[in-house]
Amino acid sequence: MRWSALICPAVLVLSACSESSDPDPTPKRPLKAVLFPYIPDSAGDGFASLEQRLEADFERAHPDIDLDVVFDANLDVYDLDEGGTLNQLLGTDASAAQVVEVDTLVLGSLAEKGWIQPVALEAGVAHPAAEEAVRISGQSYGVPTYLCTKVIYSRTPNIRSATDSTSLARILREAAPGKRPLVANFDGSWTLPASYLDAWLDTHPGDALASAISLPLDSPTVGAFAEVVDSCSIEAGVNPCLDGSYADNTVAEEAFATGQANGFMGYTERLFYILQAQPSMPLPEVISVPLGAGSAPAVFVDALVLNKNCAGTCAEDARAFTSFMQAPETRSLIAFSKDAPDGTRPRYLLQANRAFYQQEPARSDPMYQQYEPILSGARPYPNQRFPENRKALQAALLEDLQ
Repeated sequence: MRWSALICPAVLVLSACSESSDPDPTPKRPLKAVLFPYIPDSAGDGFASLEQRLEADFERAHPDIDLDVVFDANLDVYDLDEGGTLNQLLGTDASAAQVVEVDTLVLGSLAEKGWIQPVALEAGVAHPAAEEAVRISGQSYGVPTYLCTKVIYSRTPNIRSATDSTSLARILREAAPGKRPLVANFDGSWTLPASYLDAWLDTHPGDALASAISLPLDSPTVGAFAEVVDSCSIEAGVNPCLDGSYADNTVAEEAFATGQANGFMGYTERLFYILQAQPSMPLPEVISVPLGAGSAPAVFVDALVLNKNCAGTCAEDARAFTSFMQAPETRSLIAFSKDAPDGTRPRYLLQANRAFYQQEPARSDPMYQQYEPILSGARPYPNQRFPENRKALQAALLEDLQ
């Protein structure tokens, strides 16, 4: 979902043209929402059906609003440069949107630049980690939608006994000797440092995760993390998990699906692509990945932010949309691919709304019922300072790991 190569035509306000003598209807108020595009395209139509379904469902309840939903993977919603993607989307010109879904890793930067506005958040609706992720100096700046965390998928039930990086690497090696123990993607200045932060929390549970952003690297964490990274390699000097072989593609998912690897590490939604490569394979075992000296899950959080320039009626319309998007019915629509033809597999996206897991179909789904316990006690990635420090962290990690 993230950092893959993982939003935005201008809003068109169409005036009604009619030859009848009836007066023109009151024009609808335009509202543009740019949503996170790094999710499985279940229907295989470039998200056209999902856009249409969300627009239709929302406008049915709000007929005075003309909603324009946009998914566009060509727009870099991690671009924080002045004049860059997020600056334009949260600006005032024709390409601007009123609501944008972002990774809260960049939330502090958006608030500091003054591009977004505080929002009212109803306590207890979202997972506690999600509520923490959108909070800056006591104010909430986003409405949580997704959670995202690294997991291990494996065919061996023994994976459930993995409690740290050492036991994980051993179990994956022993599951089927001779095969690659693990396939994963650690490549990139966002991905590798974020994986290190996850390993740091595994090694230092209960400590403030923001402490891990500063150099120097923590030696116990790097030592434990290296065991997992090295388990990707079966040829001396070659590590496809680090060299980009598994970046921006589904090669790792296909390798695991076809039995070439004993385990796959990635976000939960990558199961969509695993099953796409091998539809007949049984559902795998899943655990939170222990990347350090223990296991304490860290979660990314995606959230809807409001353009600072959207005030008055615009802000009211935007809040109506964020409420719609946060509702468990909408989260279920997206998670279970209800925009796609019947029988389409779920997207396996983790949802921030706590009620989602207690309602059907999530309540009876075998994978979502395994995912929910993984989230217990999860801590969010810091919403400040990561973008500015990620490249220095990546450089230091590559020096230690290679």
